Amino acid sequence: MAKIYIDPGHNCSGADTGAVGFGLKEQDVSVQIGVLLRDMLINSGQTVKMSRDSITDTVSSSLNGSLAYRYNGANDWNADIFVSIHCNAANTKAYGCETYYCTGSTQGRALAECVQPHMTAETERYNRGVKSANFAVIKHTNMPAILVETAFIDNYDDNRFLASDDGKYKCAVGIYKGICNYFGVDYKLESEDKLMSREYEELNERLEKVENPMIYDYVDENMPEWARPTITKLVDKGFLKGDEEGKLGLTEDLIRMFIVNDRAGVYGE
Repeated sequence: MAKIYIDPGHNCSGADTGAVGFGLKEQDVSVQIGVLLRDMLINSGQTVKMSRDSITDTVSSSLNGSLAYRYNGANDWNADIFVSIHCNAANTKAYGCETYYCTGSTQGRALAECVQPHMTAETERYNRGVKSANFAVIKHTNMPAILVETAFIDNYDDNRFLASDDGKYKCAVGIYKGICNYFGVDYKLESEDKLMSREYEELNERLEKVENPMIYDYVDENMPEWARPTITKLVDKGFLKGDEEGKLGLTEDLIRMFIVNDRAGVYGE
């Protein structure tokens, strides 16, 4: 029986809240996937501890404090492995999943190489491969550690996948199967319906109760005048695509990010 520390990345508030795409928050998605993964592992006889298990959790208001809480928690508990769950973000065009291990960690690489193939198989996301890095949460742990970037929250197709219950379930299954392979234990999966536990449902209910930000679906009189030139440009260039109804689903925070990137020349002339 292994001791597995699950770290749903980021916080509800403070300096480490994570990425946002089309109104979807990384800190919410990471918790939802983490809860599903925890239940799968416990059902298979493993012992699990989480850094966060609620979308309202903030382990520290500072970035350094948030990171230290996570790797210190795993170290103090003497976990056998550490798994940090995240959503990627880049330039709205990048997509797919990837798994990181700490540079120089042989066992960390072995764990990442077990998880990544199952992530791509279960999610059917583009395989960006196994990579090494020196992220604090996998660098300062005393055990094999990985950081899973499930998909790109600012890419529309990846975002819709992460927003769905089925997408989050498939992410959890991919990580779960990889962990099982690493420890050489058999899979023990219940049906998707059974694994959508009451706690998972409560997380969704809390999300629905959170005050929704203003959503801008079209470049019309409702969209702020200062935002229209940039958003029009991105739509014309194909960087922004709406859903089947043409709705863009933009929040003000996301619009401001696009404008900053545009001024930096990310999208060209």
